[in-house]
Amino acid sequence: MAVTPHAMRLRVLKYSPKVSSEERIAAARLLLAAGQTTEALDLFLLAGDEAAIREIEKLAVSGGHPHLLLSMRRYGRECDPATWKATGEAAAANGRWCEAYRAFSEAGDEAGLARVDEVLPGYAPFKPQGK
Repeated sequence: MAVTPHAMRLRVLKYSPKVSSEERIAAARLLLAAGQTTEALDLFLLAGDEAAIREIEKLAVSGGHPHLLLSMRRYGRECDPATWKATGEAAAANGRWCEAYRAFSEAGDEAGLARVDEVLPGYAPFKPQGK
């Protein structure tokens, strides 16, 4: 198994203007192989590797991981409601109702939210004061 970059190296990879896209992509591939998908996505987005970004988006949808789609949003990449709904369906199928709630909320899918409410009556995610 390849060694993934440690925290300080990740910081350099993410924020240093001296790091090349090729270095970011190589590190991201190591992270992805080690299952560190969120960190890999950050580096792929910074490097602009469209094929890898689409691959991770497919993983997010098929695995029901809305946090990956939210990470993409931080970099200005929005997903359409159908993508959010498919992510919510996958999360619900895996019994991850909190993730399903988030995805259905982003999709504006009232039927999906009603399904979540059947399993988690009255569920509402934590919102910090003033947000």
